[in-house]
Amino acid sequence: MEPNQPTAQAIAIQGEMIIAVGTDDEILTLSGPETQIIDLQGQTIMPGFVDAHDHVFNDAGKKDMSMEQSQQMALEYGITTLANMYNPPDVLDEMRAFQQAGKLKIRTSLYLTYSGPCGEIIGDWHKDVAPTRNSGEMLRIGGMKMTADGGVCGKAALSTAYPDGGFGDLWFTQDQINQIVADAQAAGYQVAIHAQGDRAIEQAQNAIAFALNGKPNTYRHRIEHNPFARPDLLSRYSEIGIVPIAFGAYPTCAEIHDSYYSSFFGTEPMPYLENWRAFLDANPGLPVAWHSDWPYASMNTFLNLYSYVTRQEVDTEGNICMPPEWLASHAISVDEALPMMTINAAYALFRETEVGSLKAGKFADLLIISDDPTAINPNDLINLQVWMTMVGGKVEFCADEHASLCPRTEAAASSGPEAGAPSSSGISASASLATDPPENAFDGDTETIWNSGADPDQWIQINLGKPTTVSAIRLVVSQYPAGDTIHQIWGGADENNLTLLHEFNGFTQDPDTLEFKPSTPLSNIQYIKIITTQSPSWVAWREIEVTSP
Repeated sequence: MEPNQPTAQAIAIQGEMIIAVGTDDEILTLSGPETQIIDLQGQTIMPGFVDAHDHVFNDAGKKDMSMEQSQQMALEYGITTLANMYNPPDVLDEMRAFQQAGKLKIRTSLYLTYSGPCGEIIGDWHKDVAPTRNSGEMLRIGGMKMTADGGVCGKAALSTAYPDGGFGDLWFTQDQINQIVADAQAAGYQVAIHAQGDRAIEQAQNAIAFALNGKPNTYRHRIEHNPFARPDLLSRYSEIGIVPIAFGAYPTCAEIHDSYYSSFFGTEPMPYLENWRAFLDANPGLPVAWHSDWPYASMNTFLNLYSYVTRQEVDTEGNICMPPEWLASHAISVDEALPMMTINAAYALFRETEVGSLKAGKFADLLIISDDPTAINPNDLINLQVWMTMVGGKVEFCADEHASLCPRTEAAASSGPEAGAPSSSGISASASLATDPPENAFDGDTETIWNSGADPDQWIQINLGKPTTVSAIRLVVSQYPAGDTIHQIWGGADENNLTLLHEFNGFTQDPDTLEFKPSTPLSNIQYIKIITTQSPSWVAWREIEVTSP
């Protein structure tokens, strides 16, 4: 996925980052006495998969799974970055709490919902939540999502009639969708438009062209799914600069077992059903991106790769579904499909400088897999397995039978000074989530947090047990989204008569470190209170350290 270095022998990781990629000899020169050296014995490393559109978090319940369970399944399939695509206000709140609780392990972009799958309008509430593009953020406001035609509800909007009559369902007129996209763009939003039928795709293309008004698509407006893109619409993606999001595993078993498409859509659209071969040929250089759309299709990454390349699928009973000739001709190569599932999907999420390939300066989001997908028979792609998934230098999944290949990356407890560290009985707060008590802010582990579960003003207070001299106070931020904050440090010997010692006022983001070091140590300090009066998120801290000389 790196054109200038498509393969390499070794990789060096420091903390969250890839610091070098090269030959064994080149990388070994960087090692030191404490370096872990893992001999993979010829196994393949590849970038983590990037799923440009799914519902891993908002629809986990449809598979009787918790958010933690669906996230773990994604990690086991090697997905290290994804976009959760249905996010009305309540899901946004739930995702923020999930992240602030330290549970989010996959880089996640949220697309805030303007209209739902049945055409219902949720509204332009997203304009009050600015999109974010901060490097390394685990939870990002990616853009706005709207639905142009049927799918979950109604029918895809086609230009040919359905066998039972009608042309499917468009939820907006052209003028309406033009204005919606233009308004979102004016607010700085990338827009993702669900469009399945060719009429909806054409309408979405027109709306994006209207908003851009002849200018480059620097917003990276997207069209989701695109299964029935007519041949005359294909080149318009490049002409306008639209980022198309494409299914991997979806059509074959449905058609073989149930004649789903021929009975539901008729026969005329069939030659261009998910014709990714024609799609790529018509748009050379365009970053077409993969999406699983789980739970509506399979999340299995290697099943998706297998289906892209062979157009074969595997049904729920393990049987191979062989494509009819017209569908088999839509296949693409492994070398074309892998970028769609990594660097192109990262581009769709504005993350291509951070993830999607193995390159020095990018995050260490990578996989150990059972074989090289570029070197095996395409029919064997379905048998590939993920042995290890790493996100930001931390192993988040390791197959038990291959544990010897997985580096030790558990975060060590802080070795900061003990002086002034309060006992649990000396800690209090204005409010706390039951899962994130104030003691977490003093446990030496930045992976656990105190979370007030409430908007400002909120405080956390430390009783040091006796009057103490304090030389420094260090605060590790837990905050999403990034934004302007005001944090005040108050201190003194009398809990009811504290003095303002310092105020942090400015832009912060997770996991910034704020440090107050007075020019001379402060004496006679028993109580320290951190008060947050402004924050774009619930008030929380990853860690608080009080240092005595």
